[in-house]
Amino acid sequence: MQVTTADLWAPAPGTLLTWEVTAAGAGTPVPLTLNQRNHLAGAAVGAPTVWLAAAFDVDGPVDAYALGRAWRAFVGRHSSLQVESALRGGTPAAYRHDPGTLAWAVTEAGRPRTVEETRVRLHELLDERCRPFGYPAFLPAAISRPDRSTIVLAMDHLHCDAYSLTVVVDEVAELYAAYAGGHDRPALPRAGCFVTSAEREHDHPVRVWHDDDRLRGWHDFLRARAFELPTFPLPLGVSPGERRPQATVVRRVADASVTERVSERARTQGASTYAATLAVLAAALHESGGPERLDVLVPVGTRDDAADRRAVGWFTTTVPLSVAADVSDAGLAAAGAAVRAGVRLGEVPLDQVLDSLPAPLVQTRADVFMVSWLDYRHLPGAARMRERAAHHVSAATLADDLQLWLSRTDDGIAVRARFPETPEARQTVGDLLDRLGARLHEVAEPVLAG
Repeated sequence: MQVTTADLWAPAPGTLLTWEVTAAGAGTPVPLTLNQRNHLAGAAVGAPTVWLAAAFDVDGPVDAYALGRAWRAFVGRHSSLQVESALRGGTPAAYRHDPGTLAWAVTEAGRPRTVEETRVRLHELLDERCRPFGYPAFLPAAISRPDRSTIVLAMDHLHCDAYSLTVVVDEVAELYAAYAGGHDRPALPRAGCFVTSAEREHDHPVRVWHDDDRLRGWHDFLRARAFELPTFPLPLGVSPGERRPQATVVRRVADASVTERVSERARTQGASTYAATLAVLAAALHESGGPERLDVLVPVGTRDDAADRRAVGWFTTTVPLSVAADVSDAGLAAAGAAVRAGVRLGEVPLDQVLDSLPAPLVQTRADVFMVSWLDYRHLPGAARMRERAAHHVSAATLADDLQLWLSRTDDGIAVRARFPETPEARQTVGDLLDRLGARLHEVAEPVLAG
């Protein structure tokens, strides 16, 4: 899976097709999760559209009829795509539509002649159609070409997380291949129901005691920072409250061989590859003039069973991590312990964390300093991602902090960096990623020497 953004995506031109989806009636009220409520609260006051898109290639021109059947079957499987959000008296609300009542129609949306025209036209369509309020907040689309075509499903963040995009590629590809080949609907693994998860969160919320060690973990992290959320500690060329158009850098920082050696060394210390990479990032940041510890927020998954791992939805929460700039064996072991402790903090609902804080939370930037990790080798459809030319494409919006998406595939470790477009930020982030790559190679060397 190639992780990129709309400003760097380079889809070849062709005939653009989009599917209009119309819902009959108001739908049935359903609860929203905390993630969704916070997302919609931001959208209600003018936050930029935040969408994620899954894209993959198929041979030949698009069979619009077969793809339309695939879209209908896919939306029928995934409850998150049946949900409409709206503002009722200034408060976000949600309604679920019966997929059998949805009307579908395919439309030709243009025939751009160049990669740039295609990128611009798609970006316009996705920004327009993937807004969180109203239905649908997603856009099924395709770029039809005589030899090889691209299928796209873009969704407002309301509907999905990054993991969900692998489910989209795997299932829509299977559905389309079956229908285009004149076959019946293929047998797919049972998919979990995101709406049921939201209802469970609403009706039976997890409650923890005020002296729970997981709450103390949150409090200790924030107290050490005077209750200020983490920010990237090096200059990015923006003042507090100032946001700039987003800049993006995508690069590989370790090939498959280096990554496997880092992973092997981490395993000997009881740590994951992610934990080792965080320790290396902390060391690279310290060498760049940053602090001796990396304080950062990280998303962790909340998919609890096999069915949830086949579901489209926003199955993540956020936890804090503090990792020392130490890539010795002891440092890697400590990073592993820090990640395991951080994952436990994700068992406490964020609204309970916020309600329990002994002091107000301080947020000096609109964004938070975040480092995400996904090992795509273990996600749905992993074995066929390369042949399908699968892409995770995110909207390009505004930024005032650094956010990193680390991804592991059979090719190694890649990073997508999102930051404000300033010369200082480009220099700072570029230097940091250079150091990250170099230090990953150094961490791998003892294994190679052994």
